[in-house]
Amino acid sequence: MIGKVASIGTSFLGTLEYCYYDIRPNRSLDRSGVRGELVYFQHVPVSTANDLRQGQGMKGTLLNLEKMAGRMQRMATINRRIEKPVWHQAFSFPVGEKVSNETMAEICQLFAKRFGMENNQLVAFRHADKDHDHFHIIANRISLDGKNTAKTRFNFLEIGRFCREMEQLYELTPTTQMKRVIWQEQQQTENAPQVIAKRQIRVS
Repeated sequence: MIGKVASIGTSFLGTLEYCYYDIRPNRSLDRSGVRGELVYFQHVPVSTANDLRQGQGMKGTLLNLEKMAGRMQRMATINRRIEKPVWHQAFSFPVGEKVSNETMAEICQLFAKRFGMENNQLVAFRHADKDHDHFHIIANRISLDGKNTAKTRFNFLEIGRFCREMEQLYELTPTTQMKRVIWQEQQQTENAPQVIAKRQIRVS
């Protein structure tokens, strides 16, 4: 299990849309398709909206990301000292390793506990658009009582330790220690319309 270096940002909606909707080759959002499967949420009511898919002539149910993001943003404004309340974290598994939604949800709960966000809003989406299972966590750094509880200090090292512990707990395929590199996928979104770029957490 590999955890990407977490990114801290300002837009809940932009991050939710990036993790939920399809992405075109030029990295822009394609809202006509969905790539993210909701596998876990806490302290955020899941809202849905009817949607008429173009060319299909039939209605489908989509998540109402605007409403969900609005709830998260309102909670973040309780603590105006934190300018970037969005925590975006991704975890990947080796090619061929199949991980259930239930296991991913449990990892999300353990992640929240480990990084001080048990009482924070959090949403997780599973992606199947690559040759390996992976999922994204979008969390609010501000807790329900208005405190900045997210533990960002030495994030890179702690994420690595967390991954090793999850491998042992769930008998996952051991992976090598993460290389200290910039999350290229995040960098590529900087010039994409409707997607908000996020600053990387670095360890000095």
